[in-house]
Amino acid sequence: MMWFLNRAGLTTETEYGDGSKVDSNTDSAKLLNDGDRLCAFRSTSGDFTGVWKDRLTTYDYGDDHCYFWAPWIGPKPLNVGNALQNALDRIMASHDNLQTFYSTPAVQLITENGRVTGVIAKDKSGKYIRFNASKAVILATGDYTNNAAMVDHWCPDIAEFDKKQFGKTGDGHLLALSAGAEMEHTGHTKMMHDFDSALMFEEPFLFLNMNGERFTNEYTGFVYMGNLLKYQPSFKGKNLDADHKDGSKGWYCAIYDSSYTSWDKDEFVDGMVPPQVMEKFIPGAVEDPKGVFRNLIDLHRCDTLEELANELGIPYDKMKESIDRYNELCDRKCDTDFGKPAKYMHKIEKAPFWGARKHIRVSAGVSGVITNENAQALKADGTPIPGLYCAGNLGGPFYGGGDYPFHQTGLSLGRCYTFGMIAAKHALGVL
Repeated sequence: MMWFLNRAGLTTETEYGDGSKVDSNTDSAKLLNDGDRLCAFRSTSGDFTGVWKDRLTTYDYGDDHCYFWAPWIGPKPLNVGNALQNALDRIMASHDNLQTFYSTPAVQLITENGRVTGVIAKDKSGKYIRFNASKAVILATGDYTNNAAMVDHWCPDIAEFDKKQFGKTGDGHLLALSAGAEMEHTGHTKMMHDFDSALMFEEPFLFLNMNGERFTNEYTGFVYMGNLLKYQPSFKGKNLDADHKDGSKGWYCAIYDSSYTSWDKDEFVDGMVPPQVMEKFIPGAVEDPKGVFRNLIDLHRCDTLEELANELGIPYDKMKESIDRYNELCDRKCDTDFGKPAKYMHKIEKAPFWGARKHIRVSAGVSGVITNENAQALKADGTPIPGLYCAGNLGGPFYGGGDYPFHQTGLSLGRCYTFGMIAAKHALGVL
């Protein structure tokens, strides 16, 4: 993301919805705010230094500063990809010697004396095209989450979950492996979340599985939900992908009541959202909801718990039993079942009742071919493959564990941009 910032000085500021600002006259701002539909509507930029805590871990950056520039691009279904298309269009318009080939996937790397010297691609008419590389080939083909065989082998944790994207078939990984590259060990890092079915995704309301049973300390955090849900029942809801027509993992319900509007601000993790804002996530409540994926809207508000259970598709008797037990623990101000902090324990008793049917899906696999600090693909012995670079979610290791961290937004995109630039500069000999 920082690449867009290094273009011009500040002159006029535009304020994001959260109060942070960016210069609206810089090229970067014009890429993110096109004057038509695309805009940067929120910023979660941050400067990490000193001691910082998330829910489970303490980090000490010491005197170092780790700065992130993280605008949220939208409204949905527009996203950062549209901003990148703006950037690509501008670059192409100003460089006559550049060409972009769409619907032309690479099918084979060309190697000569151990060095990668080009690539053979196949266009949509079936014609093969040879591209010779004067310096190097940089693979930046994304992840492999839509390749079931690769998922089963390299990241079986996500096999039973639906995928949020399509066309991520691991072509670049396979090309790199064919040239002698080494893949990270099994147990790859995965990005799994649901930002779409309803707001307040990090609020520790009561979580019930699709059998109506409480299954976790809801304060554990969004990043770990995939690990928990792989042991919970499957469910056949909307938006199943082609591999899970009979149901998938990743479904649960967040239950709360109308008293949440009177809670103290310290009793929220991410912040209270007013009911009139949440209404756009209720099917049919808003005629033309903005900034949401309409086919993913799955928030429900009902006058009775029985009606809510029916809309969510969970058994009412189990749901009522779980809520009664939860209310009992709230009265005790001690969660002896799962250990949620007392300040987040609120009884569910005031109508209307709210329930979000959450659907955790795989956004991306973010592990892949082992690379060095220059994004060069490495052999099993740790030496670089001459002429071959792997950037973005194709390259790795980077995250150091099985879960993509949500400490700061934009880690995946920032990594992609950064190592794309590093690969290009190193291949050109200017790094």
